[in-house]
This record gives sequence, C-alpha cells and structure tokens, in this order.
Amino acid sequence: MTCKNCGTKMSDNAKMCPNCGAVIDENEGYTLLTDDDVMFDIYENTKEDSKAKKKKGRGFIWFLSVLLTLLIVGGGAYYYFTNIYNPTPDKPELSFKSGCGIINDDEKIVYVLLDENSNIQYIHGVTIGKAESSESITPISSNYEYTKSVDSTFRAIFFDTKELGEAASGEYTFEMKFSFNDSEEVYTYTQNVTVPAEISENASDLIFDHSQTEKTTAPAEETTESTTAQAITAEGDISFIYDSYWFTEPNENGDEMFIAAIKLNKDKSYVSTNYYKKGNESWQITTYNGKFKLENGFAVLDNGEATESTYYRIDSANKSLYEEENGKKVSTLTARKYNSIKNAEDFFGI
Repeated sequence: MTCKNCGTKMSDNAKMCPNCGAVIDENEGYTLLTDDDVMFDIYENTKEDSKAKKKKGRGFIWFLSVLLTLLIVGGGAYYYFTNIYNPTPDKPELSFKSGCGIINDDEKIVYVLLDENSNIQYIHGVTIGKAESSESITPISSNYEYTKSVDSTFRAIFFDTKELGEAASGEYTFEMKFSFNDSEEVYTYTQNVTVPAEISENASDLIFDHSQTEKTTAPAEETTESTTAQAITAEGDISFIYDSYWFTEPNENGDEMFIAAIKLNKDKSYVSTNYYKKGNESWQITTYNGKFKLENGFAVLDNGEATESTYYRIDSANKSLYEEENGKKVSTLTARKYNSIKNAEDFFGI
C-alpha cells in the first residue's frame, strides 16, 4: 500500500505512514496532515489519555494515604481521650451532716459538719439560701464562719441564724465551694438543712474540737494525796482551774498577733493551743503538750522549750488565774469554756 500523502510504500496493515505520519482512514484511505484541527485532536486525545492514567494512579495512592492517616490519627485520638484526657477530674465524694444548735451559751446557729477525712485544703466561699429548684438557689447570706479540728482539718461551717432574717425557720440550702490538697480544681457542693421555730440543742461539742485533753501524751507527774491536800489547803479549792480553757490576752507585735489557750488537767498534764496570725492572713494553729506542778500558789508549766518555766498564779478567792513570768505579771488569763478561734475573736473583739 502506498501513502497517498507522500507516496511512501508501507504495509497493508499500517495505521500511520512511517514517513510523513499521515493517519490511514478506513473510509477515505488517509487523512491529510495539512488539516491542523485533525492533528490537534490527535495530540490532545493522546495527552488526555496519558493524564487520565496518571491521575487515576495518583488518586488511588492519595486515597490510601488519607485513609491511613485518618486511621492513625483516629486511633491516637481515641486512646488519648479514653485513657489520658480528663478535662473535669472526678469530684471527690464528701459526706455532710447538718442541723441547728446553740454555741457560746446564747448564739443560735445553723451548721454543716464536714467529713474529717475530706482532705479539703481551702474554702472558696459558702452561701446559704432558699432552694427555688434543684439547680437554682436564692442567696441570703455569705457571712459564714468555720472551725477546725486539732489536726487542722475543717470541722464545721455555720451561720448565725440572725443572718436568715426574722422568720428564720424553714428549709435552707448550703452552697459550698472547696478545693483539695494536690489539686487546683474548685468543686461546688450543696447540703439542705431544716431550721425549726425553736432551737435548743447545745451544739458546742459538734462545732468545736474538745479533744485536746485526750491527745495529751506527756506523762503525768507523780503526786501523793498529802501533796495534793497541802496545795488545796494553802490555796483553797483550785478545782476550777481544770474546768476551762485559759486564754492569754492577744500579744501584738506590729501586724502579728499571738494568743494561747491552755488547758490544765487533773493528772498534772496540760496542752497549749497557740493561735498566730499576720495581718489579714488566716490563723495558724499549733499545739504543745507538757506537764505542770502546783507550787506556792503557782501552776508551774514545764514548756520544754524555754530556759525558764512559765508561771501561772492561782487566785482561788476570785476564781481566776494570772500569767506571770519570774514573779512579774504579763497578762490576765481569761477562762472560756470552749477552745476555738471563734471564742478568742469574740472575746477580744478581733
């Protein structure tokens, strides 16, 4: 067969002239290369076919890459959110008891007792109010007070019933915010309490920690009946010194303040609760156990720390105790039935 475009001989089965590149058309025999549109179509079709094949191969690879990436990222995210991520740590469980009572002889309060093993580090505010619904509380007062136990754990939170207004009886809700040791999270807790029309229960033993005498570990001084009798004969009936906590007057040095509350026990042991604060900071509480003896009208305390003992003179006639150091009066001691910051602040007007 001869190419009709250039005359070159070629195979009868050829589809294109090997000399000029003319395409053999089955109907007309050949296609002239002078037809630019035809040549353009041939080139473009060839190029598009090549692109399509390449695109198809790259698309499949891209799909596999994306799928593998999603599987890796998804698996990592699932592990992180199920095993590591914890935006809201579990809220510590606390148990509360609530009620109403009287402290300091005539102060009526409504209180919540805290779990002594709660590990609470800070109180971030307490409000008492009326519960309008399970999620809404109408606040009445945030002027709360609290007490601690000897081991410094929070013991009770309470409000004076005067804060509730004239018609104090009814149902109320404490809303309390706490943070705990080794955590910066602040959690909110609520506790309901019913205030009766008449409050008569003495709540002092619940609100204040009176366990100091039980924690005394100092050995008791050995005494004989004759020694005790001589002391009582010389000074009168001194049993009153065992009935109270004896508070020293506030000792102030600049913005620092120190108060001690001393409890004398019949076994001649004693415990001293020391209150210290600086400026507007919270009170710091420390305790010390020791022993004492009665000597010439003095309760002589062995403080175990200073070079000289501390003396307290007993005035049996006036039922009072005076603090003296080497015969020089330092301050008058004040008897208070209960040992707490509340008692000290109330009495001294702090």
